[in-house]
Amino acid sequence: MALHPSLGGHRQELLFDTLTRLLALPATTVEDTLKSVSNLVGSVLASDKVDAFLLEAASSTLVAVGTSDTATARKQKSLGLDRLPLANGGRTVEAFHSGEPYACNDVAADREELPGIREALQIRSTIAVPLDVHGQRRGVLQVASLAPDTYEPADVPFLAAVADWVGVVIHRAELVQEATEAAAQRARQRAAEELVAVVAHDLRNHLAPLTTRLFALMMRAERDGRDRDIGDLKKVQASLGRLERVITNLLDVERIERGLFLLKPEPIDLARLVRDTAALLSTPEHPVRVEAAASAPVEADPDAIRQVLENLLHNAGKHAPEGLGTTISVAQERREDGDCVTVRVHDAGPGIAPELVPKLFERFSMGPASHGLGLGLYLARSIAQAHGGTLTLEDLETSGACFCLALPLRESGHDDEADR
Repeated sequence: MALHPSLGGHRQELLFDTLTRLLALPATTVEDTLKSVSNLVGSVLASDKVDAFLLEAASSTLVAVGTSDTATARKQKSLGLDRLPLANGGRTVEAFHSGEPYACNDVAADREELPGIREALQIRSTIAVPLDVHGQRRGVLQVASLAPDTYEPADVPFLAAVADWVGVVIHRAELVQEATEAAAQRARQRAAEELVAVVAHDLRNHLAPLTTRLFALMMRAERDGRDRDIGDLKKVQASLGRLERVITNLLDVERIERGLFLLKPEPIDLARLVRDTAALLSTPEHPVRVEAAASAPVEADPDAIRQVLENLLHNAGKHAPEGLGTTISVAQERREDGDCVTVRVHDAGPGIAPELVPKLFERFSMGPASHGLGLGLYLARSIAQAHGGTLTLEDLETSGACFCLALPLRESGHDDEADR
């Protein structure tokens, strides 16, 4: 079967050889691949310059990502003609827009071509064919010569057939490049996580004696009635408390990633746990209001769920305006997958920017105004999922952000003792 019906026998053989050589090119980066493609096509069609232009969407410009290694190509770059804004027009841009090949063996007489190409670069013959990648128009493959009447009519379908295969080669190179970059990113992230885990372990070792010494200083100051020192020591205690939460989050994330995060579930009253946690974290500057059902029985690890509540309340407190505070509500709900207890933490802050939502629960995900390491929501969702529950961000018609923790309702008949 013929590779292209409009090509003669010699061109068929040449095309087959070219395509074979194209597919044999190593798939490295897109730029390196297209440079190899341009040099290969230039040798086949004896051209002074071959360009693989790709669209740079941000600037609406066709950029010669791959260019043959020739004097004419180097001159093109020095003239700035390796970048062709779509707004400037020209035959290359026309081929990109129309999807139709353009061929001319007397470029000097073509008034529709860019003056820089006709006069400064002195191109006399050219063929430009659209370049599609994975079914999408991405650029133009172009050959050019300084001599008139260089190309034959059969060279147009030949180059179009080559462009089809170049699209395949580009797609393959992009997949390899994406996979390589993703692997490198995973390696960098893993190395960073291991470093953070080591630092967290060391910090915890240093934190314990600091906390003990601070407690002793506080007792001494209270005994001696040194009110000013007591105020300063309380601020230091608060700072150490924040540091301890960060370290705890870091170590728990490490345990989750290694599959070592073990739960100790027991029957608890989630409403009571919410009230107790809110009472500890509520301050005059950031009050926490509780709206809870009389009881909300669940089977859960109380320490782990308390950690979820603390992370959500601390997160809300950072974004709520001073004095407005946070509302936390507890209710029993019936859902398609079964009855559950929901805890909603709603702050009156500015809300969450839409572009941050897709990665909100990922590790080290932070907004521009965030403080900390961006682990709280990731850890909270991981703990919720380990309990067979969910943690989601709910859409609101009002201002602020609302996170909803849902845990399976404890079935009646379980031991209701030790509700806490």
